[in-house]
Amino acid sequence: MRIITLKEDEFNNYAQKHKYASYYQSSSYANFKNAQEKFDIHYLGFEENNNLIGATMVIYKPLFWGYKYAYAPRGFLIDYTDSGLIRELTQKLINLLKKQKFIFIKIDPPIIIKELDFSGKVIYQSETANDIMTTLKQNNYEHLGFNLYNERMQSRFNVFAKLIPNTKTLFNSFSKEIKEKIMTANRQAVKVYIDESNDVNRFYDFVKKSFGRKGKRHFQNLFANFSNKNNIKAFYAIIDSTEYAQNTNNLYNVELEKNEGLTKIIESGDKKYDINKVINDKIESDKLINAYKKDILISTDFLRKHPEGLLCGVALVINHSKGAEILINYPLKEYEHFNVNEILNFEIMKYFAERKFKYINLGAVSGNFDSRSKFYPMLKSKNGFNSSVIEYIGEFDLIINPFMYKIYKRKAMKKNML
Repeated sequence: MRIITLKEDEFNNYAQKHKYASYYQSSSYANFKNAQEKFDIHYLGFEENNNLIGATMVIYKPLFWGYKYAYAPRGFLIDYTDSGLIRELTQKLINLLKKQKFIFIKIDPPIIIKELDFSGKVIYQSETANDIMTTLKQNNYEHLGFNLYNERMQSRFNVFAKLIPNTKTLFNSFSKEIKEKIMTANRQAVKVYIDESNDVNRFYDFVKKSFGRKGKRHFQNLFANFSNKNNIKAFYAIIDSTEYAQNTNNLYNVELEKNEGLTKIIESGDKKYDINKVINDKIESDKLINAYKKDILISTDFLRKHPEGLLCGVALVINHSKGAEILINYPLKEYEHFNVNEILNFEIMKYFAERKFKYINLGAVSGNFDSRSKFYPMLKSKNGFNSSVIEYIGEFDLIINPFMYKIYKRKAMKKNML
């Protein structure tokens, strides 16, 4: 086996077909990191008998005294179950990178340890993850721990939802609570559409309160490097004020007609009806009419204040060959009761399901499943979408220069203590 340099397009062609394909292992992400944080880029191929058996995109930066470190986002694109391949590749990487004054190379491969439900119960346990971890450790890779939060380059816990091309079947795969929230959002006339122009300024104007001035450059670089391959999408949620008012009036009128019919039955004393059931139905209908009256007042006032409608949430999604990942789902806090998060997730899932994508990553979460945790609301917001939590193997440093790595660790520890 030998390590070769690949051209950008050669790497992309290989990477997008690989089992571990992700937008992290792409030239778009490499160029984004270069623009955002001044990382340099290498595209490496692992060749045997003139055939590629693996590849990786590596970004790297100087550390101190002319020494550097490298990072292969989401790990090398190789078969991690092949211990012989890992052993040979690792030795060749060490020999190559040591000459170039690299101290270590960081990887965080998407090797699944477990699939869990939202209570933390194990649905699936990998039979190969422990063997892969043992092989990596035996070959100079230092595991940086089973962190529960976002202390590392990438989260170890992500929520994945399976996509189903048929919209009705997809909707029916959701929990009862999520389905009810989506139907409520539809009644409240929350509409979702894609900004085909990918106007980064418009997107940033909506999220700038949370991301600050530095966030603008971040989003500019994201849009610039992923738009050219049509791999980034901005979804916008808007409340249609006119339709919202019409819907509440229609609900009131339909319920009022039903209520009047129930009243007539009670007054008639017609014995073919179960009068106790009719009375109970009338009581429930009275409650709904009072609720709909309040909704009419609210929706009418909303129409007066926002005659052109109101932008109430945005989401940013990056897609690649097999799936997509929601980077941001950002509803305005004061309009969360319109179920903006849920309708955005549904419309995003529907969009990618119709285009034959297999899954969508709803985003990173913590590995703390305690409902009392401050991180629990984020976890709960992703539950119910035919989704589960995937736990990855974690982060490793392949140590190239053991002596300099010890110095690096001391410096890093000292910096963290200041």
